[in-house]
Amino acid sequence: MEISRIVDRTSDRVSDPVTNYRGNILIVDDLPDNLRLLRDTLSAHGYKVRSATTGAMAIRAAQSPWTELILLDIKLADLDGYEVCKQLKSDEKTAGIPIIFLSVLNETFNKVQGLAVGGVDYIAKPFQVEEVLARVETHLTIRRLQQSLQEQNLRLLREIEERQRLEESLFAEKELAQVTLQSIGDAVITTNAQGNVRYFNPIAEQLTGWKAHEAQGLPLSAVFVIVNEVTRKPVENPIAKALLEKPIVGLANDTILIARDGTEYAIEDSAAPIRDRQGQILGAVIVFHDVTESRNLARQLSWEATHDALTGLINRRGFEQQLIEAIVSCQDSNQQHALCYLDLDQFKLVNDTAGHAAGDELLRQITTLLQKGVRANDTLARLGGDEFGLLLTQCPLSQAAKIAEKLKDLVHQFRFIWDSKTLSIGVSIGVVAINHTSKDLMEVMGAADAACYVAKGKGRNCVHVFYRLDDEELIRQRGERHVVS
Repeated sequence: MEISRIVDRTSDRVSDPVTNYRGNILIVDDLPDNLRLLRDTLSAHGYKVRSATTGAMAIRAAQSPWTELILLDIKLADLDGYEVCKQLKSDEKTAGIPIIFLSVLNETFNKVQGLAVGGVDYIAKPFQVEEVLARVETHLTIRRLQQSLQEQNLRLLREIEERQRLEESLFAEKELAQVTLQSIGDAVITTNAQGNVRYFNPIAEQLTGWKAHEAQGLPLSAVFVIVNEVTRKPVENPIAKALLEKPIVGLANDTILIARDGTEYAIEDSAAPIRDRQGQILGAVIVFHDVTESRNLARQLSWEATHDALTGLINRRGFEQQLIEAIVSCQDSNQQHALCYLDLDQFKLVNDTAGHAAGDELLRQITTLLQKGVRANDTLARLGGDEFGLLLTQCPLSQAAKIAEKLKDLVHQFRFIWDSKTLSIGVSIGVVAINHTSKDLMEVMGAADAACYVAKGKGRNCVHVFYRLDDEELIRQRGERHVVS
């Protein structure tokens, strides 16, 4: 059957390879770079594109009868995307336009909220161009098929004498739908009302490892095995929820699909019931896609934001967040932690005499050395340069002082070999307690830094402990630093 021509009966426009027309799209985004990227990409693939930068502009632009699909950003300067979607869906002229949300908000709550106000799909930023193209094509095709089927149903009521012709047309549309489902980039599975498989498209075969004829009639749970990536516990199948008459059901975060051969894929999906004209549920459909690469990238970016690239330790930003949590944990309990501030002695000399490459290697080796001297539940971080932080959880100050002395001795005994030269360094360590009297991050970090300064003043390679934050030495150090600044 000929499938290269797509007819939009609502506007009497015909799209084929000659005219290269694929659809009219409205893009709503307040960032010029996003607009330009989406506009250029979609135009290059044969779509006619208009753009808007505010919610008010989007509502006006959507009134055009040519608008077939809207790509809508959630964060806008005037109205957010959810409100824009609500207003469009409440207007009879624009209610039928499919809306795909674009947003950096990638939590399940945001997706559910987008679907609840009438969106048909949700694409997380940063988006992949191929994903945007696939979803745009899918929803344009679905919309046109729906419009076509609705028109044909009306004709059946009005033109009894044309029943045979309309039946043939419906059959052709069914064939087109089948071809479309075979061709889209998402995996599609349909079931009957009992949850047994009726249809598998090729992408579903690829991801599950099951052939369509093998899966036919089997319970979906037998071929679509999903677990939580973290807990490894089974995840409730969304088809089961959809069959309970819920309109659209999405998967929980961190869901992975275990294929027939044991291969694991991170996936995102949605399921919805299939109803007849009377509203009775005939079955359900689930659409899902592989997000392994994007999820790994997001995990990597998250790690890089809180870790030091040179040593692999938590960086200052991540360490300060853990300190804040430790301080809060002591406010309403008798918990006690300790903070050590470590500053390497003679590190600048190594940098100046042996070069920065040597300094970097020394920091890596010192990191490994320090990790051997701390407990498994403690947090070691690189705060910058040659400075390290150590959070000792559930640790009284007396024990913290012993751990600091142990670390000082480890560093003092360490010999760094570079370019046939043997170098030695030391470390000055300041130690303070974190308990119910600790006020905030600035106070605790400032006290630990001051204690480290006192240790250096004692001749370096020393440990100094402030047992109270009103220690006279601490007050004097703060005063001296204030004068210097």
